[in-house]
Amino acid sequence: MTNVLSENAQLAVRAVKYQGDRDFDSLRAISSPDAVLEFPFHPLGPQIYAGRDAMIEQFSVIKVFQTFKIDVVDVFDTGGEVVIVEGRSHGTYKSGRPDYNNHYLFVLSFANGKLVRWREFFNPLEAMKQNLGKPRPEKKASENVP
Repeated sequence: MTNVLSENAQLAVRAVKYQGDRDFDSLRAISSPDAVLEFPFHPLGPQIYAGRDAMIEQFSVIKVFQTFKIDVVDVFDTGGEVVIVEGRSHGTYKSGRPDYNNHYLFVLSFANGKLVRWREFFNPLEAMKQNLGKPRPEKKASENVP
């Protein structure tokens, strides 16, 4: 028997691929204008960004990589509005810093065929290792929702 993914699960896999491929135009096209991005375990503490443009801007930080890829490991298809995608990343920095690898769970929510919520769980220790001793980038307060 073949495992056929629901429409939302197929959208979830595409969304993760678009993000990993840095195809932000395609990600924008499948996202609702009022989409919300959440990083509950970010190294700087929980982060929430409201709106598709703020979400895309946060994802654009991966432009620091020469190469970046997210491989989908598994898809937990609930058959409903929420889909969980497990993935692993590998990136090489343009600056020559050590390679970046991480493990993720993406909890993606959909409504009316559009991505409305991207909740990303990753190992913050891996992210912190890459930035140890580096100054923290400044955030735009207008994009960060408390």
